[in-house]
Amino acid sequence: MALLNFFRPQAINDSPQTLDYLLDSLEDVVLRIRDNDQLDYVNRCWTTLTGSSKEESLKRSLPSFIHPEDITVWQQAVNDIAEQRNSHLIWLRVMTADEELRWCEMRVQSMEQNNLYPLSATLCDITPQVRADQVRNASHRSLNGLVNGIPAMIYRARNNLSWSMEYISDGCEEVTGYKAGQLMNQPQLSYGSMIDPQDAGEVWRQVQQAIENHADFEIKYRICDANGKRKTVIDKGCGIYSANGSVLGVQGVIFDTGL
Repeated sequence: MALLNFFRPQAINDSPQTLDYLLDSLEDVVLRIRDNDQLDYVNRCWTTLTGSSKEESLKRSLPSFIHPEDITVWQQAVNDIAEQRNSHLIWLRVMTADEELRWCEMRVQSMEQNNLYPLSATLCDITPQVRADQVRNASHRSLNGLVNGIPAMIYRARNNLSWSMEYISDGCEEVTGYKAGQLMNQPQLSYGSMIDPQDAGEVWRQVQQAIENHADFEIKYRICDANGKRKTVIDKGCGIYSANGSVLGVQGVIFDTGL
């Protein structure tokens, strides 16, 4: 009999105290918002995120915790829910008691079918991910600024006679007289067509030999720039290979020798 009692399903205790305990155990914020965007319920994770106690939070509206620039995001979500009755996923910044900004992903929806309020919402703190993205973007901008500031043409091209460009730095204009966008993926105008016909064959031969030997190349040859001026350049580069050794293209840097 004792064994039977052990396996017998127990009644679920859904008292307010038990529900509070359950919601407070979650690692995501849970909110209930009534009309005028007044906070009606917050769980423990909210107090951890904002540094405001439940008592303090329930005296305030949700927008008072949202960064001023993001309040329109919240208002638009509420308007969309009122019209469509669908849940909405938004990103916004929450201000803590210490005036720190935390990026949050919020899913919000109406709790009743025929009324907009109350609304329920869950928040996940995504600040670490957003900061990592911001660091990567800042590094990318810094690298672009460095590359584009070099008075030379840094490039990545397909391995064909046209040397079809997939990437060119801003230094392209100083070397060729053309802006980078004019030479990238343009069948009507290619870097290969700028190379002096007397030098083009030797350029192709040396690059292919370097690619075959997985070696770097350094070649001096003549080009005709956008203004019809003939100039001598130095091209330093190497092949680009896939994991299985297939040739994906070439990359390098081209300097104007001033000759």
